[in-house]
Amino acid sequence: MSLLDIVLLIVRWAHAVAATAWVGGSILFAFVLRPAMREEPEAMSRAMRPIGRYYRELVDISVVVIIFTGIILTLIRLTDRAATVTYGVVLGIKIALAFVMFYLVWNLRQTGGRAPQKPTWLRRFSWLLGYNAIVALGVVIYFLADLLVIVFDNALRAIH
Repeated sequence: MSLLDIVLLIVRWAHAVAATAWVGGSILFAFVLRPAMREEPEAMSRAMRPIGRYYRELVDISVVVIIFTGIILTLIRLTDRAATVTYGVVLGIKIALAFVMFYLVWNLRQTGGRAPQKPTWLRRFSWLLGYNAIVALGVVIYFLADLLVIVFDNALRAIH
């Protein structure tokens, strides 16, 4: 194993851990903490301030790590002979969805975690927005990451 292989292993590992922390934290927040807040608002309100602060820090660190390691991994993969058009398209979709996630987090922070008043027709789709959208996009991005591995491995096999 070369030094470059070790560095790439660490970069991939950091990328995966940051994504897992963010998506896993979003799942916990959306499906455990928010419902508990609705059921026990007084009890949960005291706990939510520090939880929210630490969760925000976790997301901030995760986003920085994801962007930094993602740039490195993208450059390495796209310069490989096994990088096909299909790989590039799937990677482009994955990156675009990640930027949508980044925007959703930024937008939620600008509104204090509450969605701004929406037109009536858009309220019907409100369950698709906010934290639920972050979770859904995170799960889709994980799927696309696995798809990228398959596409790349198939291209490698075709070359050799």
